[in-house]
Amino acid sequence: MSSIVYFLRSQSTIVIFLSLLLGSGVFSHLVTGDYVNDSSGKQVALTAKLLLACSYGLSLSLIVLFWQEFKAKMTPAVWVWAGLISWCAISLMFGQFSIPTMIRFAGLLGATLIGFMLFVCTENVKQALKPLFWGMVAIIIINVFYLDGAILLDSETKNIKGVFFQKNQLGQFSFLAMLISGFVFFTQPKAYKFVGSITFVVAAWLLYLSTSTTSNLLVLITLVTIAAIVIMRCYAKGGWGVLAVILLAGSILAFNWNDAFSLIGKNATLTGRTSIWAEYWTLIEQRMWLGHGYGAYPEKITHWLRLSHHNGYISLLYYSGIIGSCIMAVIIGLAIKQGLYIVRNSTLTLEAYFLITFLIVFLTVNISETYMLNRSGLFWPLFIYATLQLALLRKKNRA
Repeated sequence: MSSIVYFLRSQSTIVIFLSLLLGSGVFSHLVTGDYVNDSSGKQVALTAKLLLACSYGLSLSLIVLFWQEFKAKMTPAVWVWAGLISWCAISLMFGQFSIPTMIRFAGLLGATLIGFMLFVCTENVKQALKPLFWGMVAIIIINVFYLDGAILLDSETKNIKGVFFQKNQLGQFSFLAMLISGFVFFTQPKAYKFVGSITFVVAAWLLYLSTSTTSNLLVLITLVTIAAIVIMRCYAKGGWGVLAVILLAGSILAFNWNDAFSLIGKNATLTGRTSIWAEYWTLIEQRMWLGHGYGAYPEKITHWLRLSHHNGYISLLYYSGIIGSCIMAVIIGLAIKQGLYIVRNSTLTLEAYFLITFLIVFLTVNISETYMLNRSGLFWPLFIYATLQLALLRKKNRA
């Protein structure tokens, strides 16, 4: 037993990498993407769930092994997160309580554990980026080998999905690979820089082939966020200037809504998303305060309700109600406050740039996609990590 404990602690980076890769859901998509819905379908779906469960088990094991480090990193943000997960459990008990929803809630707990594991078992952002980086390298390689070479090299190809069910998922994973590879290039040794450069280029090509508008907009948002951080760090009143630009841009967008969407090839309904939101909002009003419980499905399925929520905030309200949404608002508000403090008063350049950039990206992508309370993928665990790490950095700066 002691040898196993020693191995897990000494090789924690490898274990974190495996947990992130299995928890990303890429293998779940890989094993369920091609089977016909026959008698073997349930077995394949079970395999996908077992892969995710393995990731959750690795995460929990590492957290237990690093328990002393966890206690040293304890901040109020940890307790707020505990409050949110506890409320999701309570909401489920008073909502659509069933075996399927309990299994989905277990998946949410597991995905949350991955975020906590990354926070507990790494000393800083630079160390956390290593397993994240290799995880993204593996995901990009899997998608490259999954695609036909002729399709991959054809610049006219559009709407490719790779191993995923939708092109937006490939686009968003490709964007995340670009983001992490970019930070790795500026912070890690030469070997990482070489692999990071190749990964960045390949991920950018996959993003281009996916033609995911949302993911391409995330690249623009990332550049704008980094520019805003630079301005706030370099100028004493830079924050006011950034706020003024945000308000001006928001006003222009509000008065030219249709024109703005036409520029990116979309309409004001966001490819039918507003119709989905309207029907889910009707359900939200039925249990506004408590929510329907995590993983709840509408009792009466319509054309639009058959689809995903396509909005993380709608999903949050539907599952956990106003109470859960208020707890999430506290988490987000604290993270933004702590991030702004670090930008203005700290020399932690890497931490400030990466954590705040990802925080803004996460809050933005949830306008049209559902990564809030997501039980697979890397966006939700990374969001948890970012909020916890920002709180820890703020605590250290106070000391």
